[in-house]
Amino acid sequence: MQGGYMKKELLLGAWVGGTGLYPQPTEDNIQSFQALQGGHIDLVSLFAQFDVNCWDWVEQFAETARKNGSTLVVTWMPTGYSAHKIIEGEADPYIQHFAKGVKSYGKEIWLRPLHEANGDWYDWGVGKLGAGNTDEDVAEAFRHIVRIFREESVDNVKWVWTTNSSNVGENTTFTGTYPGDEYVDYISIDGYNWGNKKCWSRWKSFSQVFKKSYTALSNIDKPVFIAETSCTESGGSKAEWIADMFKVLPAEFPKIFAIMWFSQSKSFEADWALDTSKAAVDAWKAGVNALAG
Repeated sequence: MQGGYMKKELLLGAWVGGTGLYPQPTEDNIQSFQALQGGHIDLVSLFAQFDVNCWDWVEQFAETARKNGSTLVVTWMPTGYSAHKIIEGEADPYIQHFAKGVKSYGKEIWLRPLHEANGDWYDWGVGKLGAGNTDEDVAEAFRHIVRIFREESVDNVKWVWTTNSSNVGENTTFTGTYPGDEYVDYISIDGYNWGNKKCWSRWKSFSQVFKKSYTALSNIDKPVFIAETSCTESGGSKAEWIADMFKVLPAEFPKIFAIMWFSQSKSFEADWALDTSKAAVDAWKAGVNALAG
């Protein structure tokens, strides 16, 4: 124990934020986050949409991450596609072109397509009204994407299947869309403490945000990481929330091998940036330093 923290091997990552409505993980933004944290990040987050963001665009960020000694984790969003449309092959030309680019690149990246399908906010979500997505549709859509990469002999991708930390919408479950061990390298969970920022939200500890989903995944024999998390300053102490997160991770969430902070101020949601207060930054640094030694 060090300062109340339990040491644990843990990779650190982030959506590094930056200025502007649509910031990207440029070299400057990565360096700024690392300066804020006071250390290196192992994983760099990127969000890419089907048809909009081709591999040529993604590759620049993969290279930037690699030169930083980090791995790019791409949240790959089939915006405009239901799961059934993917199964029917409507996105195949885009996926095939992307796969060829990844193969040519040759260096490891992580891809997490169809994330948070146990929610009601994405076109591929089981809970989205009128979309017609079932658990099996989403699972098969995931398998369909992976098969295309295998047909192109791509061997430098780690496949990440992602569940949201809460089920939202009818017929949603934590594990229903799981495509099977053969198609998944890692499992990730996304979850946020919204505090009292919204009429439907309340302050939740890290354990309260993640415990149910983490427990539901316990029977799947895959490494688990947190691909998105953050905390608002609204309704409680963000600094205390972060400090508690680092304390409970080793004891309550032993399978988690990495955590990625979503560090961006989103005026239409909440201020998720790490540096909303000096106390929050200090708490993060203390947790990181305790892990380091």
